[in-house]
Amino acid sequence: MIKSLYIISPGGVPVYYYDPVSGTDKLADAILFSGLIVAIRNFLVEVDIGEPEQFTTKSSEVYLEATNCFAVVLIKEVGDGISPNIVKELISELTSEICKLLPDDQACNVIEEDEAEIIRGMADIILKKWELSHKI
Repeated sequence: MIKSLYIISPGGVPVYYYDPVSGTDKLADAILFSGLIVAIRNFLVEVDIGEPEQFTTKSSEVYLEATNCFAVVLIKEVGDGISPNIVKELISELTSEICKLLPDDQACNVIEEDEAEIIRGMADIILKKWELSHKI
């Protein structure tokens, strides 16, 4: 089961977050998590380990796809039966659709509110489609 999904700006601000489990607005948690993911990603790239794509904890799998202008992060439960390929396809579709709106520009550092609103709507539509077709 998907625990949460984030779309994060380069500075670590959550543009979109989805948490079907809690059902509550956890903006503070989303901000902290987004900042942490950006810090981990930047650290791994800076020390020349490379761009993280996935990591696992005891209870969760974290998938990450990033461009210069945003990152898509999906967290799911370990052993939930959802294929990593399905997760990667979902993240890839989200990334592809967002790239149509935000060019992959080295100078990108802020996502404007009108862009964020479009991204949120697009992400909701894509997630609902995937939930229905893949039962995630």
